[in-house]
Amino acid sequence: MGETYKIYSSTTGVEYNFYAKVDGKEQFISMNQPGASLLVRDMKLAKAIEQSNAFESGKIVLDSVVGDIEKAGETTPELKEYPDVTNMGDAVAVLMNDYGVAEADIPLKKDVFAKAEELGVSFPKYRK
Repeated sequence: MGETYKIYSSTTGVEYNFYAKVDGKEQFISMNQPGASLLVRDMKLAKAIEQSNAFESGKIVLDSVVGDIEKAGETTPELKEYPDVTNMGDAVAVLMNDYGVAEADIPLKKDVFAKAEELGVSFPKYRK
């Protein structure tokens, strides 16, 4: 498979600087020249750009896509569900035993859920 990327550009000839949220963190996007193009290889960042106000308002557009986006990981991966997990002790046990996560890495409930999300694991009966 060859390289995959998307190219965005400004439609108004104006310089755009904005933030896009990727994996819960704000990432600064800069199209630092009027009419500038932006090449994006990270499909999570591309999705964040496409959800931004600048994109939704038409100020930034997708010019082209190169490569196979499906194979680049734009599809949502299936979550492995553990319906029997109902508490933190069970969730920690699954992450430690099935995924090799160190107990020290998941001391708080929020850490357990963050690690589970990172690993594609879901505990539908254990609430955040």
